Amino acid sequence: MDVIAERDLELRTAAGSVKVTVKLGRPAISESGPDWVCPYEVHFGDQVRFMAMHGADSMQALQLAIASLDVDLEYGANKRSGTLYHFDEPFTSMLEHSGLQVRKQ
Repeated sequence: MDVIAERDLELRTAAGSVKVTVKLGRPAISESGPDWVCPYEVHFGDQVRFMAMHGADSMQALQLAIASLDVDLEYGANKRSGTLYHFDEPFTSMLEHSGLQVRKQ
């Protein structure tokens, strides 16, 4: 995977903390057709989850991958009964605090 973005988080549980790393890959045209695919990885310590989101174009594949990261991170934190932190602040979403906003005309 050609990594274009990466973020380190910390999962805090009653038993201690675990490093969580998120890696986002470069969107590319799918091998199986005209659609695009954007891979990503979520590392909870030694456990790794590999996923890829498909879209009609590279932007849609990228957007879907980023949105799916939120679901994977929330699921992973809940499964391990912990809370995610980024720079010592509770982490809630890749999208929510990204600074991206809908443009109003």
